[in-house]
Amino acid sequence: MQNDLFSPTASMWAATTPQRAATPPLAEPLSVDAAVIGGGITGLSAALHLAEAGQKVALFEAYEVGHRASGRNGGQVVPGVKPTPGALIRRFGQEAAQRMMRFSYANADYLFELVERHRIDCSPSRNGWIQGAFSSASSAYLKRRAAELNAHGGNVEFLDADAMRAATGSSFWPAGLREKRAGAVHPLAFSRGLARAAAQAGATLYDHSAVTAITPTSAGGAILQVNGQAVKARHVVLATDAYTDRLWPAVAQSYVNVASAQIATDPLPEALQRLLMPLRAGISETRKITYYCRIDPAGRFVIGGRGHSAEHLDPSTREQLRRAAVTRFPELADAVWSHGWACRVGMTLDDLPRVHLLAPGIWTAYGYCGRGVAMGTALGKVLAQGIQGKPAAQLDYPVTPLARLPFYPARQLGAALAINWYRLRDALGYPA
Repeated sequence: MQNDLFSPTASMWAATTPQRAATPPLAEPLSVDAAVIGGGITGLSAALHLAEAGQKVALFEAYEVGHRASGRNGGQVVPGVKPTPGALIRRFGQEAAQRMMRFSYANADYLFELVERHRIDCSPSRNGWIQGAFSSASSAYLKRRAAELNAHGGNVEFLDADAMRAATGSSFWPAGLREKRAGAVHPLAFSRGLARAAAQAGATLYDHSAVTAITPTSAGGAILQVNGQAVKARHVVLATDAYTDRLWPAVAQSYVNVASAQIATDPLPEALQRLLMPLRAGISETRKITYYCRIDPAGRFVIGGRGHSAEHLDPSTREQLRRAAVTRFPELADAVWSHGWACRVGMTLDDLPRVHLLAPGIWTAYGYCGRGVAMGTALGKVLAQGIQGKPAAQLDYPVTPLARLPFYPARQLGAALAINWYRLRDALGYPA
């Protein structure tokens, strides 16, 4: 099966949520307090919070809101960041790291509060999230990680082999870590719900309105070129993540693009559903080249992992994902895999998302490394707070200088080499 990236019905998520009427594209010059570029979770969250604060907000999306990775991911709502508390303290210092941890551990709670407050119909569930080990070394790593997280405000449980089997319905993983505050949403429905909430708060959304140029002004903010029209904005949020490209080259040169792919079954028989993943918690792994899976509320088994192309799901990736599913859950050997899709995600080298003040009045956040649903929602609020004048040092997430990748000209080759290196580490059993 080959899916067109630009087709709004390419993913299972698009096929299982009601159609949204696209908003008209921008057709005249505009002047706003804040312009948001990108209709994904980060941009929509920023637009919502800015509009609620009384700002005149316009959001520009090149296609339709939720069209890219925000509406094509696995929908797992996982609090926290990937680096350990110790690593954060060594890098940012005790005070900043503690503030960052409190913020990131609470971001799943915040997302579900938004869902309830704005009555977003996105099939929310809070059954936790499990990270599975794949070797004795990674099992020991997860046991240490659980203790460290709980010592710094986390709420996780280490699962030995028996507990892991009971929680997942599979004997594939020798141990695991359960994050109790995690959950899941229908990612496209969530994105569209954020769009509705932002519009109700007063933001104006423009679909099919590609921003082609950003020209910073001496007074702060920028002049944007959108559909051939000039948009004057006192503040700008650049929320394009892996699709930034030439719009702000220095940002595009600070992360690596990675293709992510998913496949999904038809709704499984109820008897089979009861056998698989009895806690209904999403599962990921400590592997560097990881797989993640969940069962959605309709009983579809969804599995995702690294792909070969962000433009379509190629047959080899589809088969690779199917084999991974059956290896973990042999009961899926005869399942009908009815949907497959792909997208592009931005990955930082240290697994930490970035927040930058690019120029006076111009903010960005990106590089979610697989945890963009909860973190993108929360960082949208942080960007809005920065625009409203909260000092960078007081924000709940560090604002860092923009740094270009040292190997940027050969970044895709470097990414390919890194993926092969990670596969070797995984094969040898090294933890994350």
